[in-house]
Amino acid sequence: MKLLLIGINIRHIACSACRAGHEVHVVDGYCDLDLESCALDMTLLSRDGLDGSNRAEELISEHIERVGPQAVVLGPGLEEARVKGVPVLNNPAEKAARISDKLWQARWLERNGFPFIRTVTSGEDLDFPVMIKPRRGAGGVGCRIAQSRSDLDWGEGLIAQEIVSGRAASVSVICDGKGARALATNEQLIGESWTGAKGFRYCGNITPLEPLPKSDIASMAERIVARLGLVGSNGVDFLLTEEGPVVVEVNCRFQGSLDTVECATGVNVFEAHLNSFRGLLPSRPAIQCTAGRAIIYAPRSAEIKERMLFPWTADVPRPGSIIGRDDPILSVMAKGSNRVEVISCLQDRAAMIRELTKGPAKII
Repeated sequence: MKLLLIGINIRHIACSACRAGHEVHVVDGYCDLDLESCALDMTLLSRDGLDGSNRAEELISEHIERVGPQAVVLGPGLEEARVKGVPVLNNPAEKAARISDKLWQARWLERNGFPFIRTVTSGEDLDFPVMIKPRRGAGGVGCRIAQSRSDLDWGEGLIAQEIVSGRAASVSVICDGKGARALATNEQLIGESWTGAKGFRYCGNITPLEPLPKSDIASMAERIVARLGLVGSNGVDFLLTEEGPVVVEVNCRFQGSLDTVECATGVNVFEAHLNSFRGLLPSRPAIQCTAGRAIIYAPRSAEIKERMLFPWTADVPRPGSIIGRDDPILSVMAKGSNRVEVISCLQDRAAMIRELTKGPAKII
């Protein structure tokens, strides 16, 4: 199938689609080195005015006219755009917009009897400290702890949540609008210092989750996405507490765990995603190995001077790219027979990349 994939960062989606045998045309905000091998052609996405839906939809229309695809896949930053004249392999824009609202999610989870985190639009009804988050957003960006009312600085689009302690996990799910099938449970890496991530920043995954919790979070995730009527690849994030799992959020889009899920299970996530639009769901796959991905963050602003394209790197920036302080440099991958082995390998590779970032003005 001739596909147009467009979004701020779609390397993982495009490479999965390429491995499934599709003709992939991409419009991406980074055009990383490893994306070249996955795409028939690659165009840099202009981010000017992307915050306005009209401009985003105009850009998508321009690229549809240029490429002439059989279908479009909208990636990060564009999942809520409305597209006309060609099939769109995403959840409907209206549904994506509604579900991306964390306040709406919390209320929906409560109404439907799922464990949720109490969420409000002010700190008045919660005991301090509280978690402050963007009402819309991903990757832990903008999350912080408010210790008291004096720490509150309410801006537009913020919510407050009670603080829940637990192990961060996710479930990758394929849904056809009625039924759902979990592909894998994953450990989430959050704010790991060895990656350079700060605060609550998402910095990777380990698949499968080890050890599995007593509660069947895979079945719970299936029930959630099926009841929401989602289609394609979706994810549910959890905190695994001493009292049981609590749902953090539902992500109605491809997840950052795609690479580790494919490596650990042997399933092509894009093909499973595509089949779901035809009403076909996969069987729950067996785990073949343990796989990990870690996102490495820059300790300082720098210019990329040389290629860092190794067999175990992904999202590799081009020489000449400027990486801002605390922004992602690239991802490192590893696989092995268990979590300890994979984490050790990821940490070694992260150390190699971070060693290359030393120096006041360059990364080599």
